[in-house]
Amino acid sequence: MKEVNIKIILAAIITMVIPLLIFESNKNNNLLDVFNESKLAEQTINDLIVLNEDKELVANKTYDKKFIYLAFKKADELTSYIIDSKTGEEKEFYNYIKDDKKEEFNKKINELLYLKYPNFIADVLKNSSKRTYEIKDNEMIIYFSSEGIVPKVEDDLFLKVNYNEIKDYLDFKVTLDSDYELENGYNFDKNKKTIAFSFDDGPNGSRTNKIVSLLKENKAHATFFMVGNKMEAGKETILNVLNNGNEIGSHSYDHKNMKRAKLEDIISGEAKTNDIYKGITGKDLNLLRPPYGNITKEIKEALNMTFINWNLDTEDWLHRNKKHIVDYVMENASDGDIILMHDSYDTTVDAVEELLPLLYANGFQVVSISELANLKGINLETHTLYHNLKEVQ
Repeated sequence: MKEVNIKIILAAIITMVIPLLIFESNKNNNLLDVFNESKLAEQTINDLIVLNEDKELVANKTYDKKFIYLAFKKADELTSYIIDSKTGEEKEFYNYIKDDKKEEFNKKINELLYLKYPNFIADVLKNSSKRTYEIKDNEMIIYFSSEGIVPKVEDDLFLKVNYNEIKDYLDFKVTLDSDYELENGYNFDKNKKTIAFSFDDGPNGSRTNKIVSLLKENKAHATFFMVGNKMEAGKETILNVLNNGNEIGSHSYDHKNMKRAKLEDIISGEAKTNDIYKGITGKDLNLLRPPYGNITKEIKEALNMTFINWNLDTEDWLHRNKKHIVDYVMENASDGDIILMHDSYDTTVDAVEELLPLLYANGFQVVSISELANLKGINLETHTLYHNLKEVQ
């Protein structure tokens, strides 16, 4: 009886111990695998540190135990690597986008590129394979090469992408912000050179609408001074101008020289113009450009308006030559200028198409007159005439 009991006890012990030994063996093998994997990644990191010994190491961080982000900086140039945490292999960022979401990810990046940059830049960047990724806790920054962009842009080209915008496409865990702001090309910078485009004598149908499209493509705005007796026929154009972020001012009711007109006719003409405009837009006019720039002290005191002339006249009505307009603006434009053109001529439309990318590439922002005043800290006062907006108050 005792012998049987001993055999049973020994069998029970063996049954318990062997699985434990197997488990411990597997556990040690797993730990060995993890150790070997981490050593592979560590070796890759050490090799890259040696390779970039002339640069400053600015990032060495593991994301969701899937990859290690390694980055070096020299001057303003960033060099970055993504290293698989298990294999130690260098990977592309796209390896950590879900396979079924890669197309959606690309669409989102392109959408954000066109939100930030003019079309002539975004058209190139969306197809650029020369991208450097800076990976942060709550966002990533994509740096692009300017190769292939015409006209050539000297500024660094990059796109900040908050993880909230791409969280559904990523194959690793990220930190999400409760509040963030997208980069937007219409968030104008008060520290950049800024000029205002203004167009007289509209609305002029297809030409005005083409200029509006060109402004939109280049992240720019303008002010259109329109003639009252043309507004009713051009109401769709008026709404298009406003719906794309531009502004409209009065250019009198019938484009007559105000210095030669009776004061009561001027007053009634502006009232009539404002009534037509308000019937179309629901808003009042507050800017007035007198035809030919002619105004008197008496008129300024009689009308509750802000008067806007210009300090750079392209004389597009006289020359009707694209090259003349482009050369004149590029040779003379400076911060705070108000530039006069007319949306009545095809040559002016063609000049605008060439000018907007050139100005952007040369560090200029093109805005409406009210936006220019706001950026310069200038309050546009009624009964006052402005030729430019160069002084910061």
